[in-house]
Amino acid sequence: MNGQTPSETLHWFIQAGKLLFGRGLVSSHSGNLSQRWKDKLYITRTGSSLPLFSEIDLILTGLDHNDQFTPLASSELPVHRAIYRRTSAKAIVHAHPPYAAALSLLEGEIIPDCGEGLYCLGTIPVIGFGERVHPGSLAEEVATALETHRVIVVAGHGSFATGENIEEALKYTFALEEMCQVTYLARILKKAD
Repeated sequence: MNGQTPSETLHWFIQAGKLLFGRGLVSSHSGNLSQRWKDKLYITRTGSSLPLFSEIDLILTGLDHNDQFTPLASSELPVHRAIYRRTSAKAIVHAHPPYAAALSLLEGEIIPDCGEGLYCLGTIPVIGFGERVHPGSLAEEVATALETHRVIVVAGHGSFATGENIEEALKYTFALEEMCQVTYLARILKKAD
């Protein structure tokens, strides 16, 4: 991954933005992506539109230090930096999946009602349950949870998924939302009986 060119990174960010928006996991200007690159990271520009992502939206800044490009980076930069410091992740997808966010307002951890979700992801930690969460907050708590999980949910806010590359982090993001949708629907149907 460290050998990936800026144009390859840009390609994956563009594709990921379209996929996330197409599946309803981000709105026009929500969510962000990052990828580790040597002692730096590529991250989405603050306020960028993932479905309309372009070269000017790709920011390269320090992994452990601020530079002249840091103010341009997503407000979630502190969370991405903490994750890279504490884990072996090479890429991060932060999305706003509605079913996962809804369940995170009701439970301190999401336990799938479907076997495949439990097998694939296990129990999903909900970080900041019962708290008012702001973008960029709870960085250390999120990073700590991602030491032992591939995806977590920040209460009422969204998910963070890690991977060897953007594609793998997308896989965990999609699996989380599918699992949460099935879990939510199963619980609704149980109540209807």
